[in-house]
Formats: sequence, structure tokens, C-alpha cells
Amino acid sequence: MLPDWVNAYVGLPFKAHGRDRDGIDCWGLVRLVLADQFGTRLPSYAGGYASVEDAEDIGRLIRGEMGPWREIVPGQEQAGDVVLMRLMNQPMHVGVVVAAGWMLHIEDGIDACLEPYDGAKWRRRVLGLYRHDG
Repeated sequence: MLPDWVNAYVGLPFKAHGRDRDGIDCWGLVRLVLADQFGTRLPSYAGGYASVEDAEDIGRLIRGEMGPWREIVPGQEQAGDVVLMRLMNQPMHVGVVVAAGWMLHIEDGIDACLEPYDGAKWRRRVLGLYRHDG
């Protein structure tokens, strides 16, 4: 069962480097949901990469600058954890776990949506599940 708060984010528009409801990228969505729903304040990183297509910079940002995160064993994830995924062979996409097997995420050209991270599209791209300790 999905939490009621999820509906407030589905359909938000994509905007590179976006950090509010007028337009967000994948990190912007994670940042917004964790702040609104879990009281976790995350850095913006809006200036940390050139564009959402800049895989090398985004991969570096996620690997080296995500802060106090710890990896969660699959099956132990809970709402508010973050799914790190590979696009173009780089760790450069994130989504928010909303229920076991389901994430809220956004991509260029696709508004914020719910998708199974253990389904055919994402299963092989998932690099890990993380929980913020802040």
C-alpha cells in the first residue's frame, strides 16, 4: 500500500537543476520529498553538475558527495530511502522509495511518477538502496 502523501508529487514537471514544485530533477525530487515528509534537509547540489546528461559529473557527485548515507540490504528498505540507479553505465539517477518495490522518480521528458524499481525496466540498473542518517 502506498502512502497518501505520494500523490502530492506525482506529475511534478522535470526541470534540470530544479529544486521546487515548479520543476525538479531527480535529486531535486529526493531533496523535496525527504524535507517535506521526513524532515531531512539535504544539500541542493544544483551547481554540482553541468546538465542532467553530464553522467561523469553526476556520478562523481553521487559517489563522493552524498553525505551521511548508509547502504540498506534489499528487503529492509522503507519509505524515505533512496534508490541509486545507473543510466548510461554511470551512477546518475535517484528515486525515493515509497513502499517496498516502488519508487517515486523523475526523468528528463517524464514527469514525476511511480514505478517499480524491481521491475523489468530498473531491476538491472539499481546499484543500491540508501538511508540518510541525518
